[in-house]
Amino acid sequence: MKKLWQTRLKQHSQAQFKYLKLVFNDHFVLVLIILLGALLYGYSQVVKTMTAAWWLPGALAIVFTALLGIGRLASLVQKTDATFLLPKTTEFPKYLTKARRYSLGLPLVVLTFATIAGIPMLKVLNLQVFDAIALGVSLWAFKDADLWLQVLSFYQGAPKWAKRRYLFGIALIALGFGFYIHPAISLVVGLVMALGLRWQLGVWLDPAHLDWLALVQAEAKRMGQIYRFYNLFTDVPGLQGTVKRRKYLDGIAHTVFKKQKNTWAWLLIRSFLRRTEFLGLYLRLVVIGALCLVFVQQWWLALALSALFVYLIGFQLLPMYQVHDDIVFSYLYPLPDTQKPNAFKALIGKLLGLAAIVLALGALASGHWIAAIAALVGGLVVAIGLAVWYLPIRLQQFAKARS
Repeated sequence: MKKLWQTRLKQHSQAQFKYLKLVFNDHFVLVLIILLGALLYGYSQVVKTMTAAWWLPGALAIVFTALLGIGRLASLVQKTDATFLLPKTTEFPKYLTKARRYSLGLPLVVLTFATIAGIPMLKVLNLQVFDAIALGVSLWAFKDADLWLQVLSFYQGAPKWAKRRYLFGIALIALGFGFYIHPAISLVVGLVMALGLRWQLGVWLDPAHLDWLALVQAEAKRMGQIYRFYNLFTDVPGLQGTVKRRKYLDGIAHTVFKKQKNTWAWLLIRSFLRRTEFLGLYLRLVVIGALCLVFVQQWWLALALSALFVYLIGFQLLPMYQVHDDIVFSYLYPLPDTQKPNAFKALIGKLLGLAAIVLALGALASGHWIAAIAALVGGLVVAIGLAVWYLPIRLQQFAKARS
């Protein structure tokens, strides 16, 4: 099992590094630096105005409990393991233990930085550095227990109470008492849960009860989410998005009337609303951009961030133009060749315009009218530029490549 894990980890690391080099290019790193600077500046301004209100400890408990959800078990199992490794089921807990230890790395780093970032807030509550250390250790203990519960979730003989939602509920209560009374309370509760689970693992990890299919499906889902993120920056071979009708969005789809002149507009709006990779991407970038702009006060920074997010949204929606290229029936439509590009440009223009408005509302939420106006202007200028100038050039390139 040790050799198998080392082989899987090496293969996984090589594949991830290949994509990470493409994701963290110079442009993306520059964007991250700008966003990080804006967030840190906004956070520092918020902390200066904070007081020890009654709700602050509860809010911090909710935030840190939510952070415990970061990081899932990276088992690195493959579809064929359910068949070929079945005779090795009795030895597989050793493999899962190594996978669990590997899965702890990223969450512990995130929780450590979150604790450091929360020190200014803790000082508002008159808590000291040692209290922050106790908080950090308690978060580590809760995350350690969480990953043990994730391992147990793939065993059919595990106790019914061994669920993540119960752990998060206990963590929320313990952290609440820790912030309101003393962080030592959350530390003790976290250590008791982590050590208690370790003590009983030998009883619960019965190899005969390992659910191989559930383990394989969970790992496939986890890797699918990672590759969908990579797909925002580069093409990932074999990655396919899901198509799902969302009845609650039919009202938006029906704004395009079913007429011959609207054939491509009718099809594209449904492709956007029903394909997870496009709708999800659009909503995530808009929400993240709006949240970033909430903390921005300078008009020039709001303008730059709004323009940047609108550009990213427009650039990432370009592949939607080609989703029907492999469907032979789309070439049989008795329609002019200009209808599809015109419909696509109109749709992208509307989506980017709406994104610019939402980003401006994010800036307006902090009460800065000038920053909101700058964000709206910057977003609309980029939206118009993409729809009128950039898209025609790219669509011509798509047409030449297809021919």
